Amino acid sequence: MKSFLVTFLILLSPNTWSDNSEINKGDWILRSGYTFLLPQFKNDSQVGMERYGMPTFSFSYLMTDNLGIEFLTGIPSEIDIYNKTLGEEAKIASFISLSPNATVQYYFKPKDSDLRPYIGLGLIYSSFHKEKSLGILSGANFKLKKSLDPIFQAGLDYVINEKISLNLDVRKLKTSSGASVTELHRTIMGPYAPERIDYEMGMQPLTLSFNFTWLFDKPKKIREKRALKERVTLKDKREILRATREF
Repeated sequence: MKSFLVTFLILLSPNTWSDNSEINKGDWILRSGYTFLLPQFKNDSQVGMERYGMPTFSFSYLMTDNLGIEFLTGIPSEIDIYNKTLGEEAKIASFISLSPNATVQYYFKPKDSDLRPYIGLGLIYSSFHKEKSLGILSGANFKLKKSLDPIFQAGLDYVINEKISLNLDVRKLKTSSGASVTELHRTIMGPYAPERIDYEMGMQPLTLSFNFTWLFDKPKKIREKRALKERVTLKDKREILRATREF
């Protein structure tokens, strides 16, 4: 992670600045990079999770010069959770999480600014796959509940040249997912096992993403034609108004 951060900070040096890129209504923005998840849980949560990261990518569409909608997903990896009481070595389950999310973003700076901070608000859908019980729960049936939760976003685009920018993105979410463990008689607890154990995850993770950004705008000729058409339309309106007054 340190080498990644150093590279990213070097690229943020003013010496890398070039012509700024202008975002406009109708443009597409592609972001690709690496996301670090920093697990945070409620104080009364029974489980914990190690930090992990994964490659992510997203597409954004500019509905106006300052307002866009973004869809993000990533390449999932296996995640382990542990019992807080017993410590990090006491892993009780593993799973793979797919968590695509969509946010509506607002860019504060002018469309031709070198620095474009933004905020976003949206939804994240979390589904879980390949759940597996571990440790003292080995043999039991471990299941996580799917969830749909709000997500809050803040970020910054830093322009390198006309088409490429660097991006720093932070997201905060609060999941409503929980876990249940059944068939506990198949574990080392045997006949003395409870019928069922329910875990309230209480997960409130923070994600930190470092991305490269590519801008896919409409050809300049299309924009010039649009601008020319608008000017011609305005000119026609003025001539019609002038003719009406003379009549």
